[in-house]
Amino acid sequence: MKPEQRFSREQILAASGALAAQRRPVRFQDVDAAGTIFFPKVFEYFSDAYLELLFAAGLDVPGDLARRTAAAPLVHSEADYLAPLCFGDQVDVEVVLAHVGGSSTAFAHRIRKLDGTVAVIGQTVHVWVSGKTFQPMPVPEALRAYLASPSRAR
Repeated sequence: MKPEQRFSREQILAASGALAAQRRPVRFQDVDAAGTIFFPKVFEYFSDAYLELLFAAGLDVPGDLARRTAAAPLVHSEADYLAPLCFGDQVDVEVVLAHVGGSSTAFAHRIRKLDGTVAVIGQTVHVWVSGKTFQPMPVPEALRAYLASPSRAR
């Protein structure tokens, strides 16, 4: 496993519950000429669920970005496509695992069809930085506390 990878395929597939989840349709504009999801769209789906997690943790993401107090740029992302997603499919996009370091956070993601079929798994790694200097900063305590709380999983 590469250093930036935190989770194995088996860990992501076996994870129970979700730290954050969104149900959404695969929209017409999300598919390519082959009729299946256009590959970068899954990262948009991952990002939307990740933002829901940050909001649930009490972070003011728009405010932090506007004030330039903090940002968490993506430094690594990957996805494995296990089953096709087509226009009209309803899916659950889940953030299922998290690892918190000093200034970085890693998240495992899973996209499941409503019949339970796992269509996509992936992971993202973000480094928390000052919005003014772009230098690494500690992971916000609110996020760290939220992820450590046993009541966070759905």
